Amino acid sequence: MAKVRLLQLGALAAVLTLWALITAAVAVSPTALPGPASVASALGDLLGSGAFWQAVGETLRGAVTGLLLATAVGIPVGLVTGVYATAEESSRLLMEILRSFPVIALLPVFLLVLGSTPGMKATVVFIACVFPVLLQAQYGAQAVTPAVHETADSYRIPRLLRFRRVILPGAVPSIMTGLRLAATTSVLVSIGVEVLTTLPGMGHMIMESQQAGASARAYAYILAAGAIGHAITLLAQFAEHRLLRWRPPAHTGGE
Repeated sequence: MAKVRLLQLGALAAVLTLWALITAAVAVSPTALPGPASVASALGDLLGSGAFWQAVGETLRGAVTGLLLATAVGIPVGLVTGVYATAEESSRLLMEILRSFPVIALLPVFLLVLGSTPGMKATVVFIACVFPVLLQAQYGAQAVTPAVHETADSYRIPRLLRFRRVILPGAVPSIMTGLRLAATTSVLVSIGVEVLTTLPGMGHMIMESQQAGASARAYAYILAAGAIGHAITLLAQFAEHRLLRWRPPAHTGGE
């Protein structure tokens, strides 16, 4: 693990060095690509600014609201369609059509219907996140082997008890994977909506900084958004490990 961390830090240092060399040696306008020192200074100023934390709160509010809605809808629907083959087959075409629409391309429609409101942002995040959660829940429910179902049938285990003790525990690892993917997506989509609308948040501050000619501040917001996304991924992985402590560790065939 320590060796992996060292490699990751080395790759990060290499990227920062290359960035500094490009801005110093190549005739690149600071407006287009400010140097890492300027961005770091702007980021330090932002971290002490109340406006920055307010923008972070607005972005996370829309992301969390949409993610919670996606979880509340995606997990039950995914489990039902995963358990019952008829439900999965009848909804397959509709699911394929709905998930093929690019969410950002539908943004003008949502603006016309819902207006530029926090509810609209949460709705766009919900649509972007619901399918990863739903499909992973469906895959998890389908991963229960036929032998397990046959054993439950032979012992005449009631359906509700079978769901609680067999299907749901078997689907939890896949569900957690879907939630981890959706959590990162929720932040990215929330920022994307803010960039394209007048809604407050980190995305709006990026556009405002760029239009004001403060490119270093705009890049600082972008780096902060990436750091928040990474922190959410780490938090989701920690929660996944804590919830799945009962699962034995996976081993490869050569071990």
